[in-house]
Amino acid sequence: MKKRVFTVLGLMVPLLTACVGKPASEYEARPTQDCPVATTDAAGSLRLGYQVIASSELYLLDQALVEACMPNADVQWTRYPTGQDIVQGFAGDSVDMGFLGSTPSAKSLSKPLDLDVQVSNVNMVLGSSEALVAKDANSLQELKGKKIATAFSSTSHYSLLNALIGAGLDPKRDVEIVNISPDKLPAAWRSHEIDAAYIWDPALSEIKQDGHVLIDSAQVAKDGAPTYNLTLTSSAWAAQNPELLKTWKELYAWGSKQSVDNPEEFVRANSAQVGLSETDTEAMLDGVIMVQGAEQEKYLRESRQALVKTAEFLKEQGEVDVPLSAADAEKKVG
Repeated sequence: MKKRVFTVLGLMVPLLTACVGKPASEYEARPTQDCPVATTDAAGSLRLGYQVIASSELYLLDQALVEACMPNADVQWTRYPTGQDIVQGFAGDSVDMGFLGSTPSAKSLSKPLDLDVQVSNVNMVLGSSEALVAKDANSLQELKGKKIATAFSSTSHYSLLNALIGAGLDPKRDVEIVNISPDKLPAAWRSHEIDAAYIWDPALSEIKQDGHVLIDSAQVAKDGAPTYNLTLTSSAWAAQNPELLKTWKELYAWGSKQSVDNPEEFVRANSAQVGLSETDTEAMLDGVIMVQGAEQEKYLRESRQALVKTAEFLKEQGEVDVPLSAADAEKKVG
């Protein structure tokens, strides 16, 4: 069996252990498990771009199951700080499949990027796992004149803008929004560089310790702007590796089901990857809806609409030139 490879990109400064999971070197000693679905004999390579977010993909990574189910393939896991970094990985042809939010996905499917990628899976629906936390303000309106951090072009950024607009604030004039990746955000929070932040776990759990939540992505979704985490796949890779893609989808569906059938192990594996306690990791997972295999078609339909709406919003904000159309979403999602 070929050796699994791990790399870390975009991490140019020392990071907090709680935000980045284990060093890549620690994975090499993990034994490969038995494949729980039909193993494929297909050769090829699969370069996976992931973030440290409690999820089914982190469970599969921790259990070395991708390698077990694709024994003749070269599997490479690369850790990225944000979904936008994964988009850049696709643009630079260094990622075949990535796990990222609906906002950077919508951007990648819109012009000028217009990457040759497709949404092959809806991983989760985001809720309280992403939230806006403030130090002193007790309402969204009290954020006027404040400095708010988020990761640009992320689902948190999209939710923040929608929340501010919904509260009657102009994101460009009434507040200062600064771009800070989740790995650096807790340090900025502690140094009092920012007044509030909209971010996801595990950074969210850390800043909530001395801040309070004003709104989360579950409420933003209820207000009309839902967000998702998706699997984005290179169309060229998918065309060249149909057996690997088929096995991946079956394996991912099995992995997601473990959140229901084997929750203790699922939490334990994710805890090992995100570097937080099992209690905190379970709280993160409680803040999302883990999409099960039988629900894929339903959520793929929903995500098509959400991606088009997100792209149109990004156009209004000057983030894209030509937004993803409904016709193109039909071709590229599912």
